[in-house]
Amino acid sequence: MRLCICICTCERPVGLARLLKALDQQRLGSLAETALRILIIDNGRSRAAVPVVEAYRATGRFPVTYAREETRGLAAVRNRSLAEASAAGADWVALIDDDEFPDRDWLHNLLETALAAGVAACVGPVVPFFDRVPPAWAAAGGFFAKRLPVRDGYVEDGYTANALLDLRVIRALGLSFDMRFNTMGGEDTFFFRALMLAGHRVAWAETAVVYDSIPTHRMRVRWLLARWYRSGSVEAYLGRLRPETVGGRLANAGRGFVRLGGGLLRLGIAGLSLRPATLIGGGYTLCRGAGLLAAVIGVSYREYHPSRYR
Repeated sequence: MRLCICICTCERPVGLARLLKALDQQRLGSLAETALRILIIDNGRSRAAVPVVEAYRATGRFPVTYAREETRGLAAVRNRSLAEASAAGADWVALIDDDEFPDRDWLHNLLETALAAGVAACVGPVVPFFDRVPPAWAAAGGFFAKRLPVRDGYVEDGYTANALLDLRVIRALGLSFDMRFNTMGGEDTFFFRALMLAGHRVAWAETAVVYDSIPTHRMRVRWLLARWYRSGSVEAYLGRLRPETVGGRLANAGRGFVRLGGGLLRLGIAGLSLRPATLIGGGYTLCRGAGLLAAVIGVSYREYHPSRYR
């Protein structure tokens, strides 16, 4: 069994160095050390990742391959990681980003869960790791954690922040990350949806923990509201990938108005609590509804547009 850890990186050399250090501390269990290699796909302009990669090559535990993806965007860089892993002869790919670092048993637990469940994909929890002491509302609200509803050990969604994929299945199905989501985000949601529509299940690995570094600029209400607004845009766009009809647009508009109303109601109730975390959480439904309505009329929030990297 050959396994490739795929890291997508963009202008985060400090985060990349921390991630590589954490990977060197992995307890692999039954996975042979010689079966593992690291693949780094650089989507940045400055080549800031190159010195980090070279330093790791000199002292690191695992072989590392570096490649650049010139097309900016999430789908482009993730597709490049699948292509490079396939070219390296990998059977499995583990996905993690350069602003994260794993628990010491992360990879072992991901793989064991996937093999025990007999699935083509497995995801695990993402726990926030604040770069400084966060505001009280950020810690109390749980806004930065990534978890999915679990039923009998399986989930109905997926993300690339902490995932393991059977590359043999992905190749057989001809799956890739859809470029229509390249600058919007949500490419992982669509990818896992396609995998499940093809008849495959996604297992949940509760003990395969990844920590997400939360910098100071994300510990702001404005950042959260923009992220929730984008989620509404992605939801609308997912619906529009089906044959577009007037009825489909009206349905999306209806959902948007319902969420706006529900969001306003939640905000009103939350305001009575006088608790900042509850009040901010009330904005979730409101912002998703606004994003959904905006997308219906052709306005979408491109969070990963190249202009935002400048």
